[in-house]
Amino acid sequence: MVALAISAAWGGSAHAGGVIVGSEKGAEHKEAIDAARSVAPEFSFADEDSPDAADQLRHADVILAVGARALTMARSVAPEKPVVYAMVPAAEAMPGKSVTGVVLEVPAYAEFAQWKQLRFDGQRVGLLFDPKASASFLPDATRAATALGLALVPRPCDDAAHAATAVAELATKVDAVWVAAPFAEAAAKWSGKVALFGSDEKTTAMGALFSLAPDARDIGRRAARMALGILNRALDQRLPVPPPSTSPGALLLNAKTAQALGIELPDQLVKKARKIFH
Repeated sequence: MVALAISAAWGGSAHAGGVIVGSEKGAEHKEAIDAARSVAPEFSFADEDSPDAADQLRHADVILAVGARALTMARSVAPEKPVVYAMVPAAEAMPGKSVTGVVLEVPAYAEFAQWKQLRFDGQRVGLLFDPKASASFLPDATRAATALGLALVPRPCDDAAHAATAVAELATKVDAVWVAAPFAEAAAKWSGKVALFGSDEKTTAMGALFSLAPDARDIGRRAARMALGILNRALDQRLPVPPPSTSPGALLLNAKTAQALGIELPDQLVKKARKIFH
């Protein structure tokens, strides 16, 4: 009887179900972790800096890794386990048979569609991007632009010091420039009549018309639902994992820039915006 009780107790600890691994030190990662917990409250948490984190991951049935460091740890210590990532840039995600998740970046299609809502007649869009980003980024952006009837003019730039010059070059050829790389200073230095839009809050705060920024809460929720879906499968059907997905992002608007460009912000967009800069 005692032996059975010990066996049952050991069996319970050996199978942890779902485990969220990450760090709550960064505000955005904590936001994603809290959102994941709201969807999957039964998942335990392993702090990536804890000495017993690796052991928790080895005993997990499914791992939800928040952040690139947590994903690297999960891959290293539990390579045979299904892993779902969140808050990881596409260039670092490397999905596969056992690894999937919700990428950090907002899809190009969503960015371009948002621009068309503001300026349906703005058909030529410049793209300032970091060539070191995901290899699929430019092809994906090209397909998205084509699908929406936009003419894309790409311009690689891997140095923030040259971003303002690159924007000025693009501005002579297009109706708007998407600053897809984290070059917020380019927006701060721009005073022309061609609209800039970005992919992060800082770029919008410094003068871009709008941004669709990564939404940590939405990414965390989506990743948790994906992890639960895998966990609820029969053991022999958990692999391969489903393909990666995306989050539509959080809309940020700059009302002052819109006024300077003579663009009226529709009421539905104003209501939808997570933050508006004035």
